[in-house]
Amino acid sequence: MLELLIVIALIGLNGFFAMSEMALVTARKLKLKQMAETSRGAAKALTLAEQPDNLLSTVQVCITAIGLLAGLFGGDAIGGLIAGWLEGLLPGISAYARPIGIGTAMTLITAGSVIFGELIPKRLALTRPEAIAAAVAIPLDALATLSKPVVFTLGAINRAVLRLLGIQDDARNAITEEEIQLLVSEGHEQGVIDDDERNMMNRVMRLGDRDAESLMTPRTRIAWLNAEADFEENLATMRATPFSRYPVYRGNDQNVLGVLEVKSLLHDLDQTRLDLFRELRETVFVSESTQAMKLLEIFREEQQSLALVVDEYGDVTGMVSVNDVMGAVLGRLQTAENYDNQPMVVVRDDGSLLVDGSLPVDDLRELLGTSRLPDEDAHDYHTAAGMLIAQFGRIPHVGEHFEWAGWRVEVVDLDGPRIDKLLLQRLTAETPADE
Repeated sequence: MLELLIVIALIGLNGFFAMSEMALVTARKLKLKQMAETSRGAAKALTLAEQPDNLLSTVQVCITAIGLLAGLFGGDAIGGLIAGWLEGLLPGISAYARPIGIGTAMTLITAGSVIFGELIPKRLALTRPEAIAAAVAIPLDALATLSKPVVFTLGAINRAVLRLLGIQDDARNAITEEEIQLLVSEGHEQGVIDDDERNMMNRVMRLGDRDAESLMTPRTRIAWLNAEADFEENLATMRATPFSRYPVYRGNDQNVLGVLEVKSLLHDLDQTRLDLFRELRETVFVSESTQAMKLLEIFREEQQSLALVVDEYGDVTGMVSVNDVMGAVLGRLQTAENYDNQPMVVVRDDGSLLVDGSLPVDDLRELLGTSRLPDEDAHDYHTAAGMLIAQFGRIPHVGEHFEWAGWRVEVVDLDGPRIDKLLLQRLTAETPADE
């Protein structure tokens, strides 16, 4: 009976180590850091989790020792009890009673160890890993201190083998962008994150991949003021395109004088005739390849919210503002307007989408629910119109179309050589096939 109690105690101890290992390995470090402010156990758990070699070696030594002790006490003692019971019940098998008893005892001990010493404790650890890790960290740390010589030796062997296999010790702790996106998707599927929050998080993750060229307003669509034009002409431009800031040039848009902030005119409203260009702000220039995050840094340092984009030859190719960067994060599909104050996307009664050719590809990906667009790897385009040009290799004609990933993309309006509108239709069984 004593041996049976010892085996049960050993299985329980095995369960403690298995639960402790699972809790410390799966506990979230950010959560442990928060708990560590008020919990000594959480602080110790965080230390153990950041030193997995010592933790795993200590636990494995203990589990292995427990397995050996359980076999030592259980196999022979409990097997003998079972053998005696079989001899009394079936005298004819007395010659085989002992091996049967030992085999049965080992089977029962193994089943008990697996169920009560591994599966159930580990499942319990997964329910509240941080709380359990904080509770077991201090006794495990004391045990690790006692077994330090053995653990140190095993840890050194472990690291040497990992180096031979080309595995870095800290590789398991690296967090990738894909893992974060997966967590966002899982949170959305479980209802923790709603649609708008998921879309915004994904746009934030993509912001670092966007540059000034993909965010800018093209040069031909900028509302310029001309210092050589008369007052009424510039005033008409401001009335037609009411913005808070206007780039100003003299003669042509490659001779930029500065930026007019409309609010700077307020103190001159009592004048008979305003001098529009008396207080121009210095122009900020950025290259087409300037990353979005760098743009925000430039705007902050220069105390500006607008910059002109130049190519490698120094020619102005567009304009980008803080609003453009913020729009890339907040989303602009439902409310954005193009340069003619028309909506960028119109959902028609039949469910098809009328899309402005200047719609940025990042917004187009979100609209179509995809992470890649056709030929995006081979061609560097930034708008829906650029996608069509890349697909056809030329400026397509009205009515030309192609099919991709369950969508039919058709050119429906051209403004000279510019693709003004395209129609996106979801392909169905009833959709006519291409001739």
